[in-house]
Amino acid sequence: MHKVIDRWLGPQYRCPQGWLGRYVGQLMTVQHAPERQWTLGLLAVDTAAHILEIGFGAGKAIEQLAPQLAVGHLSGLDLSPTMVATAGRRNARWIRQGRVDLLQGSAEQLPYRDQTFNGVYSIHTIYFWPETRQALREIHRVLAPTGRLLL
Repeated sequence: MHKVIDRWLGPQYRCPQGWLGRYVGQLMTVQHAPERQWTLGLLAVDTAAHILEIGFGAGKAIEQLAPQLAVGHLSGLDLSPTMVATAGRRNARWIRQGRVDLLQGSAEQLPYRDQTFNGVYSIHTIYFWPETRQALREIHRVLAPTGRLLL
């Protein structure tokens, strides 16, 4: 039984797809609540910060963080088109207001300018990055010199 579950659910945690991916995305929202609260507490953003979340899943952390950025901006990047759509629905209000943007892509190729972000965080994703060193180089590139990285 465990092999069947691992075969079907395991890949969904890396890159959720379709109806099963939407379910896994919601499941991760519940499973990762303690880590999400801890990470957002450590991030300590000001209202004008520019923040990036890598691997935002169903978008719950973005939903919690966006109201704190009165004049700042929150960007998100996720490998899964299913999660981009799910998080887009969850955060439609912030996207319409221009305070949030969500893109599909990988940590190894961040589509942002150098030194764009005051903070970069990622919750439960680093072990899914196929090229961890390249992803860390990219994060270093887009993070401002005094920025904060939380993994």
